[in-house]
Amino acid sequence: MTPDDLRLRARVKDELRARMKAIRRAHPAATREKRSVAAAERIVALPEWASAERVAGYLPIHAELDPRPALERGRAAGKVVVLPRVDLEAQRVVLHRWDGEPLEPGAFGILEPSADAPIVDGVDLILVPALAVDESGHRIGWGKGFYDKLLAEEASMAFRVAVVFQFQLLAECPVTPHDIAVHVVVTDERTIRPEPTAP
Repeated sequence: MTPDDLRLRARVKDELRARMKAIRRAHPAATREKRSVAAAERIVALPEWASAERVAGYLPIHAELDPRPALERGRAAGKVVVLPRVDLEAQRVVLHRWDGEPLEPGAFGILEPSADAPIVDGVDLILVPALAVDESGHRIGWGKGFYDKLLAEEASMAFRVAVVFQFQLLAECPVTPHDIAVHVVVTDERTIRPEPTAP
């Protein structure tokens, strides 16, 4: 992939990020809540969710799909629930156990577990936020690279599930070398299993 290709793909990603943010914000909170519950039903129906003992999620920001209904059901079923905490100094995400304790604002204003919450070195399944995703499992994130690094390192053995609203599903996302595809895409309307040849 040439430098020109990389620049073009980066520019297209930025344009798609801006468009998806605007579309997502335009949906009323009640609609997002209803669709988040529908997506949660699909998440907990995954056989990989049923067999996972440690599941990592996230808390929604900027009108993202909310995975908390699935996380709450997971904790009620005895699963270890894990949430990310951003370490700005190290430019990475650290996974901490969350047993329902109050969360605190962290980097970027996102609610996170406290710094003294137990660190979890590996998880069986991880819910991955995205601004857009395609049916091959390639996603567009916020552009900071935190999740790509997490998926390549601490969560490299986890089953990866992208969680988005149906309107965030694209025919194709631009792919760059550091991108890591997910194993399954879950929306409020569909569950998509990409071909296993996806990187």
